[in-house]
Amino acid sequence: MELLPIDEAKTKLSAEQFLMQYREKAYFAKMPVNPKITSHWGDGSSPSTAERDPYAVERLVRQEKSSKFVSYIDRAIAALPKQSHQQLLRVRYCQGLETEHPDMTAMDALDISSSTYTERKGKALLAIAHYLNCVVYVTGNNPA
Repeated sequence: MELLPIDEAKTKLSAEQFLMQYREKAYFAKMPVNPKITSHWGDGSSPSTAERDPYAVERLVRQEKSSKFVSYIDRAIAALPKQSHQQLLRVRYCQGLETEHPDMTAMDALDISSSTYTERKGKALLAIAHYLNCVVYVTGNNPA
């Protein structure tokens, strides 16, 4: 049985698009919940006749989904066998604030050259793609 060839460029792009969502979802997951939203939901009865915020449930659901997404990415990165890949992905996509030049920020934080960074980033994205189940295979007669 022959393994299907991987389209490396598309796989890297797919993994990067997945990881680029991390910071936004992490910020949303950490957002405080307004106690007025959940305080009277315990027994199902309403404390007053005032209408509830129609978006309260949506905010809570989005926060829960964001929290699960962040946890999923954290576990996927932790499962990578190479520590250098873990460090690079965490620094580039997960830690700190988003900057204007995130790759430069990551290179500075890791104290590595641009060529080393580019090589490691490509390998790390291919590795994480397997854990995130976003590998793109070459199909039909279209070579990579």
